[in-house]
Amino acid sequence: MPEITTGAETRQKKNTPTLGLIGMGVLVLALLVAVLFAANSNTVVGWIVAIIAGLWLVLAAIIFFVLRTGAKAVGRKWDQTNANLAAKVDGSTDKVSVIDEAERNHELKIDHSFKIIQVQHGVVMENLRKGTPESAEMVERALETIEITASNARDMIKERRKARATVDAEIIEG
Repeated sequence: MPEITTGAETRQKKNTPTLGLIGMGVLVLALLVAVLFAANSNTVVGWIVAIIAGLWLVLAAIIFFVLRTGAKAVGRKWDQTNANLAAKVDGSTDKVSVIDEAERNHELKIDHSFKIIQVQHGVVMENLRKGTPESAEMVERALETIEITASNARDMIKERRKARATVDAEIIEG
C-alpha cells in the first residue's frame, strides 16, 4: 500500500525567483527610471509618470502580498487535511477502516457460501412441490449440501476469529 504523507515535506521553499518577484523587480525598476527622468527633466509630466509608476508598484505589492498570504493559508490547510487523512488511514480513528486482502477474501468465501445455500433453498422448494421419489432424493441432496456449506462457513468464521485473537497482548481478568 502506498505511503500517505502530509505533503509538507515535498513542498519546500525554493530559492529560485518566482514570477511575482520578477514582476515586482520590473515595477521597482520602472519606478526608479521614472524618478530619475523626472528629477533630470524637472517637469510636471515626468513627476506624473513617476507617481503613476509608484501607484502601480503599490498596487502590485498589495496584490502580491495578499496572494502570497492566501497561498500560505491554503498550504497550511492542505497539510492539515493530509495529516488528518494519514491519521485515519493509520487506524488512529474509528471512523475509517481498511480491509486487507485476507479479510476481503474471507468475506467473499462467506458470501459464496450464502449464495450456495440460497440456490439449494430454491432446489428444495421446487422439488417439494413435485412430490416424486426423484424429487425427494434431490431434496435430500440439497439439504446435505446446505449442511456441508453451513458447516464450512462456520469453520471459516471460527478460523478467522482465532486468527484475530492471536495478538500479543496481556489479558487482564477482573
